[in-house]
Amino acid sequence: MKISVIIPVYNTAPYIERCLYSVLRQSYDNIEIILVDDHGTDNSMVLATRLLETPSGENARPRSLQILHHSENRGLSAARNTGLDAATGDYIFFLDSDDEIPPRAIENLVHMAILYSHPHLVCGSVDVRPESKTALRINEKMPAYIEGNLASSSAILRRDIPIMACNKLVDRQFLMSHKLYFKEGLIHEDNLWSYQMAGSIHNIAIARQITYIYHLNKQGLTLERITPQRLESIKIILILQIENLSKVRPLRTLQQAYILFTAAWFIDLLHEQTHPEFYKMQQWIRTTLRPFNREIRYHTLTNHLLYRALYLPPVVLRAGRNLRGSAPH
Repeated sequence: MKISVIIPVYNTAPYIERCLYSVLRQSYDNIEIILVDDHGTDNSMVLATRLLETPSGENARPRSLQILHHSENRGLSAARNTGLDAATGDYIFFLDSDDEIPPRAIENLVHMAILYSHPHLVCGSVDVRPESKTALRINEKMPAYIEGNLASSSAILRRDIPIMACNKLVDRQFLMSHKLYFKEGLIHEDNLWSYQMAGSIHNIAIARQITYIYHLNKQGLTLERITPQRLESIKIILILQIENLSKVRPLRTLQQAYILFTAAWFIDLLHEQTHPEFYKMQQWIRTTLRPFNREIRYHTLTNHLLYRALYLPPVVLRAGRNLRGSAPH
């Protein structure tokens, strides 16, 4: 089974060697590394090319390699899409260039893929460094194997597994047949991509071993500062998700709950930063989600309260969001 590890690179010189060493040291042999140069301005690609062309260091082994270049900076989504189009593996594994993976990560994920007859997705556990409240944990109640679209989509839409695109083996043919590319120009593209995947996925395997090391102390793609692009991205994501709601339940209800949680999380973030666009964005979200009111009877009490909280002061909204995150499944 061949695994294509896709690594977008943009101005991550302090971390790129750590990232690439972690792939070169993998215990699993059949790995294709696809490095996508997103036209950065530092020496990331010089360091990366030097390391990959002449691997050195303990347990580092040569790998099949593709190095692709963008002629201009196009963003993370475009870089991932470029890698996806070039990939030849049975499964795709996305890795951010400022993170790393443990030595047996791919081996452990492949083991689960074989054990459960090649599911659409295999997810492992994440080690967040430094330790944080960042929600990247797998729900302890999740079984090792999930079968069927309803159960699989529920695991994603209820965030029982992290919605990050990284740290997952995803069947390449499944991605291509459903045209599951990343929407270019967005921040939080993983939120939309996971939502779109949930509508089609039919089986998930879960590895309990740590298969990804996520570094918080980085200067790259996941800063919490709210920019105009970030505001616009959230609007686009919510609109596209609403436009693509399923017509059948319970999938439609699960999708609506996912949208409500995203909206509540972002409003809370705006309030935390006393952002000048807070009230304007809050009103936009209220107006955009108002049609949900007609269908709220299909939701759990927790989701009902979360929807109502969008119309209440921020402190109540935060309590509702926390309630949704800690509710028993």
